Amino acid sequence: MVWTNSDDLAFLRKTMDCMAGSLNIPEALVNTFGHLQKYFPIDAISLHQYSVPLKSLKLFFLITKGRFHFVETTVPVDEAHIPIQILHQRGLELFKSIPVNRDNAVTYAHSKALESFLPYKDRAYLIAMMQSEGEVIGHLCLMGAHVGCFNEEHLKKLALLVKPFTLVMSNLLKDKRSIYFQEKLYSGGDRPESDAGCFREKRILGEQAGLKATMDTVYQLRGSEIPALILGETGTGKELIADVIQRISPRKDKPFIKVNCGAIPDTLVDSELFGYEKGAFTGATASRPGKFEQAHGGTLFLDEIGELPMSVQVRLLRVLQDNVVVRLGSTRSIAVDVRIIAATNRNLEQMMQEGTFREDLYYRLYVYPVRVPPLRDRPHDLPELIHFFAQRAYAKLGVKGYPVVPTQTLQRMLQYSWPGNVRELENLVKRGVTMNPGAPLLLDKLLPEDEGWYLSPEEEPSYFEKAIDARVQAALDRHLVSMHGVKGETDPCAVAPAETVGMRTLAETVREAILAALERAGGKISGPGGAAELLDVNPSTLRSKMRRLGLLDAPPE
Repeated sequence: MVWTNSDDLAFLRKTMDCMAGSLNIPEALVNTFGHLQKYFPIDAISLHQYSVPLKSLKLFFLITKGRFHFVETTVPVDEAHIPIQILHQRGLELFKSIPVNRDNAVTYAHSKALESFLPYKDRAYLIAMMQSEGEVIGHLCLMGAHVGCFNEEHLKKLALLVKPFTLVMSNLLKDKRSIYFQEKLYSGGDRPESDAGCFREKRILGEQAGLKATMDTVYQLRGSEIPALILGETGTGKELIADVIQRISPRKDKPFIKVNCGAIPDTLVDSELFGYEKGAFTGATASRPGKFEQAHGGTLFLDEIGELPMSVQVRLLRVLQDNVVVRLGSTRSIAVDVRIIAATNRNLEQMMQEGTFREDLYYRLYVYPVRVPPLRDRPHDLPELIHFFAQRAYAKLGVKGYPVVPTQTLQRMLQYSWPGNVRELENLVKRGVTMNPGAPLLLDKLLPEDEGWYLSPEEEPSYFEKAIDARVQAALDRHLVSMHGVKGETDPCAVAPAETVGMRTLAETVREAILAALERAGGKISGPGGAAELLDVNPSTLRSKMRRLGLLDAPPE
């Protein structure tokens, strides 16, 4: 079939009529998709961007037959495998997807990221750049029904769609939050009130990027009731992970009780967890059920479980073994049916060795571990997190517009080690928005100036690395003094006796210590139980030291 100019004009007019046919944006785009299916062999339309600094695709919206999907996902892709014309060419490109071909890794990553919305299969891609005022704002991507389904006539038709879709994409990006709720209403989901809480409190940013491995592990728990133990540094979002585990649990509609074990005074932990009877202690004027009884039939989330006193650990172990609790001031056993989700930023294995955490309790809890990576190990998630926290701060302050983060600021933040993780980032963004509402977010100006908090470049040791070198040297000096009564190389006047000639060098000693820590940590560098924690150094310091010692091929994390 050959299209004429009049056919093109009629096609474009009908397309624009569909786009403007409803004030409900999702509904209008779904109708547009239905119209385009008459001209293109497509399963879906994707609207997304490519971030050059982060080497990742930012997927915003997906339109399929009868549905509009608010995706909001960032997908890392290897730039070496990305066809340059798709990222930088100002125009159109016909691109066929063959996932087993390394040259097509970008479409493979794109399709896999959308697998929950659209079944994955080999398919052709037809992609157009969308530009506004000379700047690329995103990609219009037609996802074909099968491999080789597009031809030059389809390419010609797509050229007509670029400008109207560019306008739509620009408007969508300006009001993503409203689009999200419209999509929920249009798809017949829950009431906006409940979805607002989910969007604000429950949403996991980076689910398809830095947290993908973690979330894949979490979703394997779907339909299961086994105990889970969430491990991660402070501020990484362990409670949000617990919320997801609860939502995919058979007990999702049952009680979900949360307890911060580190926030309860030692003298009150027993009564909080297990309850008490009237007269059990001064002030107990009435009987009160504990958290286990309140969670009966549902789930109990024990956050910071590593803070529990040993005496409470004994009683907790009995509850987990026997499924019964005994209130303070009573001898009556009360049966409870509770699923346990625990979380900690402590190294429980080390605590066991130190005698501060019971080994039998550890193995009761360590049934299904879920590890949450620190923010410094998931840099691709930074832009999405910054914009999310900024938009939330804008809403609270009544600031209009869209947050802007300069490239230089983002690059500086990518080098920061984020010891407080996502919680630290959220507070930093709040501070930045409060100080300069509506202005570009120069968040790097609020970061510490001490270079020791930043990820170290390979060629230059960091402040902390120099400090650990000094500590190691001091320990070696003490060792030499105890053995021979002399100091080591830090004392230029010291002369080593003949017996020290065969001793290991400082580098050899440090190398051996690092390898031993890596072996003990199972190859893991950062996080609870990692080699950095065992050596009491910053993970970035340890990585820099490993590079200098030629340990890049050491066991991976």
